[in-house]
Amino acid sequence: MSAITDPPEIRPRRPLVVVSNREPYQHTRARDGSIQWSPTTGGVAVALDALMRERGGVWIAHGSGDADRDVVDEHDRVIVPPDHPGYTLRRLWLTEEEAKQYYEGFANEGLWPLCHEAHVRPIFRKPDWERYQQVNDRFADVIEGELPELAAPVFIQDYHLALVGGRLRRRQPGVKTAIFWHIPWPSADRLRICPWRREILAGLIGNDLIAFQLDRDRRNFLAAARESGFEVTRNTVRMGNRIVAVKAVPIGVDYDRIQRITQDPGLGAEQARLRQELGLDTPLIGIGVDRLDYTKGVLERLDALELLLERRADVRDRLTFVQVGVPSRSSLPSYVDVVEAIDRKVADINARHGSGRAIRYRKSSFRIKRLVALYRLANFCIVSSLHDGMNLVAKEFVAAREDEDGVLVLSEMAGAAQQLHDALLINPYDVEGFTSAIEEAIDMPRDERRRRMHAMRRIVAGRDIFGWASDILEGLEQLNPRALPPAPVVRPAERERLSVSRVRIPPGAQPS
Repeated sequence: MSAITDPPEIRPRRPLVVVSNREPYQHTRARDGSIQWSPTTGGVAVALDALMRERGGVWIAHGSGDADRDVVDEHDRVIVPPDHPGYTLRRLWLTEEEAKQYYEGFANEGLWPLCHEAHVRPIFRKPDWERYQQVNDRFADVIEGELPELAAPVFIQDYHLALVGGRLRRRQPGVKTAIFWHIPWPSADRLRICPWRREILAGLIGNDLIAFQLDRDRRNFLAAARESGFEVTRNTVRMGNRIVAVKAVPIGVDYDRIQRITQDPGLGAEQARLRQELGLDTPLIGIGVDRLDYTKGVLERLDALELLLERRADVRDRLTFVQVGVPSRSSLPSYVDVVEAIDRKVADINARHGSGRAIRYRKSSFRIKRLVALYRLANFCIVSSLHDGMNLVAKEFVAAREDEDGVLVLSEMAGAAQQLHDALLINPYDVEGFTSAIEEAIDMPRDERRRRMHAMRRIVAGRDIFGWASDILEGLEQLNPRALPPAPVVRPAERERLSVSRVRIPPGAQPS
């Protein structure tokens, strides 16, 4: 069990406001016209949902489901999770043009490749930047209206919303905000590519606390702030009479929830369904679970698997590799290119090895129970990121292995490699070394697998999602109030408390 089984430090005395681009639950229309709901995929969304289930409050996000508007109340609110209501989801609507320029344009064609050193050129356009500012302003407006009380901490997520903290502070100088930057922060030299880097820095420094995954990212940020003229110490940035804390706080997974799934009597049946569905009848099973993103190193992984099949005739009929690819940003050319390249590579490997059986490729997302079942089927899991803030798949795989078996093959370019030293660490650009690591995973004795997994599980259990949240939120609560301007008088309407009785719970919505 987790070392943090009952986290009183984040039990609420105040509700929490979480702000993100992506919503935790989405409502869609089925073919028969009924409304279905589904949780958002991805480790970060799952982790934050776990936090909100524990803490309660309101989550503000862009509503992107085609039935999202049908289930909200007149204030664009709905209670989630739909099957076990626990907190409020406040949806914000974006036009097609806003989504294209703010999200696809500035955030994902500009900031994402800027921060990931994966050889895709960042693209910065002035109209995208202008739209990015406008959408960040809209998020700040919604947060101000949804604050249940001025003392409620506001927890902002990621590079989509870099300006929100500063824009919100202009409206409510006494508000306490933290932002977690989930992706890497670039070096000062690389950051110069962005024409509006100083505005991004100023927006982030508008928060009270800025948190990154790794100490490398914290150092890079402070170097950029110093170069832009801010007064910087080892762990702070000064902006006027405000002192902003800057920390490295690596994110964890909901370890206890994964443990409960591993102990579910129905997990064996789920594993059997997966075996039948994927045709898993070989004694060796490897897995990869990734968004279809050029930073994840899926093509490099396939190159290493291809070399393995060429090098080891004894493995060809014994190994099946399952690649789960979650579609992502499919309208962007850089993503279309990588998806098409993966499709071609998988088809080529299957045509030349294993009679079309070597790679089982599924372009879909898996719910958490199905994902845990897949993790438990695997002899090894490959995480081959070319550059990654953390990569929660690595930690999820370890958390799921209550049997203390299985081998994690982990890119040294992923943030998780800074913690999971007992994984087989690889350079994804070194195909020979990568292939040798897969061979080592296949041939590793049971005692060594157990020793390595036991050590990694202690780290993942002791640093779960609640420990991550505690560090950030406690840090925010304990900031010196004298470093902050006095709180203004807030109109009662702006502090209107959210309650389940006022927020719509959609009738008849079924899980998809």
